[in-house]
Amino acid sequence: MDFSRAAFVLHMGPNGLGVTRSLGWSGIKVVGVDYMSEATGLRSRFVKPFITSDPVKKPEAVVEELLQEAGGYPDKPVIMACADDYVLLVSRNRRKLSKAFEFMLPPEDVIEAMTNKSYQYQMAVRAGIPIPNTIYPKSMDDIAAAKDTIGYPCFIKPFYSHLWSRRFGNKGFIIKSYEELKEKYHLIFATDLEAMVQSIVGTPGKDLFQVSAYFGKDGYISPRFTWCKARQAPPNFGVASLGISIKNKKVEESGVKFLKAINYQGIGSVEFKLDTNDGVYRLIELNCRTWMQNVMCTVAGLNIPLIQYLDLTGQPCPTTGDFREGVRWWDALADLDSFVRLKRRRQLGAWPWFKSWLGSDCYAYFALDDVAPALVRMRYGVNVFKTLTHALRQPTDADDTQLGKKK
Repeated sequence: MDFSRAAFVLHMGPNGLGVTRSLGWSGIKVVGVDYMSEATGLRSRFVKPFITSDPVKKPEAVVEELLQEAGGYPDKPVIMACADDYVLLVSRNRRKLSKAFEFMLPPEDVIEAMTNKSYQYQMAVRAGIPIPNTIYPKSMDDIAAAKDTIGYPCFIKPFYSHLWSRRFGNKGFIIKSYEELKEKYHLIFATDLEAMVQSIVGTPGKDLFQVSAYFGKDGYISPRFTWCKARQAPPNFGVASLGISIKNKKVEESGVKFLKAINYQGIGSVEFKLDTNDGVYRLIELNCRTWMQNVMCTVAGLNIPLIQYLDLTGQPCPTTGDFREGVRWWDALADLDSFVRLKRRRQLGAWPWFKSWLGSDCYAYFALDDVAPALVRMRYGVNVFKTLTHALRQPTDADDTQLGKKK
């Protein structure tokens, strides 16, 4: 195999850090790209840091900065975008960037649709993929018309997560009544953001599964990787803090069916939730990029970021492959927050929590051969104290009013 070409990994949070390690362990040179100099992944020993302008506020500047940096490499580097704002940046400037980089993305109209969750759900329905009961209010009259059809509690989910997070600092709002629904939409309609309202499927925080694969050149599809969210932060509606690799044929088949139906290309990650009322897996979301826990697939024996690199550099890719079940990925600080909340609700004891992550195989920030990101993330222990203090100060049902912060 030839690993001489560099890879530009765009966005150096835990998502980009996982991709970096998956490539760096194979000896590939990685340029870690972010607009925030404090991004934790930039401290990885596998990275050459490269700070750009903000991809949302100054996209043209970022494109020029990337092109200038790519000029220092003899062969076209590979680009892997690990956040929605960078995915949109590459997609909207693909003609210019393709002169200096190799990358794989769906057609631009698919990217625009998939980063907008309302279009995601509409395309899923056309593809025959079950979704939660969903409405798309455009006015307060729409809210009034739907007040008795959605059911409570329900949750408000943004069309564009990366823009919403910058405004509200979370992933969405849990709504317990019609009055609360009106209150939140008065806030939303005062902005330039859009959001939908969804019924809650099954038991909050449970029965969440994800399938990921790479769709490459000439119809190539990589072996699939599936895993479950064992715990989230916050516990009911949040980001996975403990993930476990597990084989789930129904989720795999539904995810691949959806991706094929929309002519998807690149790495895609599709999340489903089991509706315990009817046994149906319903679409939660599709991410048009790698996912935060992606290093888990590499440790489990299926290195999907490396497969994309091989395809983009014209090298043979595996047509068959398997992964090890039971591989655990753990985000220590996020899971500590989740544990404290669950402990206060008397839903999780200290010993079961300890056993659940003891001996984890891979981590959001830590790696034995790459410890600096974890030390920076923990701030040498300071952030452990802050996490505990924050979790203890929250009402026991805090994550029943707003979804966890986007990572």
